[in-house]
Amino acid sequence: MQNVIVPLNAFDRLEVLEKGQESFIELIARSGAFGVEIRRELLPVQDPSLERIKNEIINHGLFTVYSAPIELWEKNYQLNAKKLTEVFQEARMLGAKWVKVSLGHFKKDASNIIDLTNFLNQHNELQLLVENDQTSFGGSVIQLKSFFETVTEDHVPIKMTFDAGNWYYSGQSVEDALDKLSPYVLYLHLKQVVDGLVTVPIQKEGNHSWKTVMRNFPHTMLKALEFPIEQKEKTKDYIELISELASESEAIK
Repeated sequence: MQNVIVPLNAFDRLEVLEKGQESFIELIARSGAFGVEIRRELLPVQDPSLERIKNEIINHGLFTVYSAPIELWEKNYQLNAKKLTEVFQEARMLGAKWVKVSLGHFKKDASNIIDLTNFLNQHNELQLLVENDQTSFGGSVIQLKSFFETVTEDHVPIKMTFDAGNWYYSGQSVEDALDKLSPYVLYLHLKQVVDGLVTVPIQKEGNHSWKTVMRNFPHTMLKALEFPIEQKEKTKDYIELISELASESEAIK
């Protein structure tokens, strides 16, 4: 089985909203993926169908990541406890193992790490991941480094989702991010960003930064296809491409 995750936002948004995320699970499993990333922003408000999604995932034996577009720290630098509680409850209903959110407004001398520690102690069956987003604050290498240094010093079990393409949107250096944040990374989001800040499907040919990112980490690290898959049937091809490049990289080492 490959070490590749397929996020549901890789597919056509309108189709996912119309058919439900559960309808894509079989395709993802048949494509050889290790797991699926369920997206909160693509759940119907009236009927999120978490139970149906969970059952479909169980039927196909996939690992589950739950991605929620919320910020860990609010604008007043305090823990976004209410939203975080909702998200963790939903993740539990989905049978997810990992929960992914954005950093938000963290400030070392103002944000209460004890609140975060206490929250995670109540939800220790779930791994919290913080991703670099496309904002100037949640996608800042300096801010993310400050946060991860702080939680590491305080032994708070939080890891990072390293999005290879979001650094372009937040105006940061991919190389600088790799240098300063690699020790905290557990999960990769791979995408290819071209001029004009447009995310496109990854390509085998060419010296793209997502390849550099992937090669900086063990080949066993879980990697997500976080780019538009315009033809669903090509999911298998992209999984095989990632697996092929990861194997080549490992062989070189």
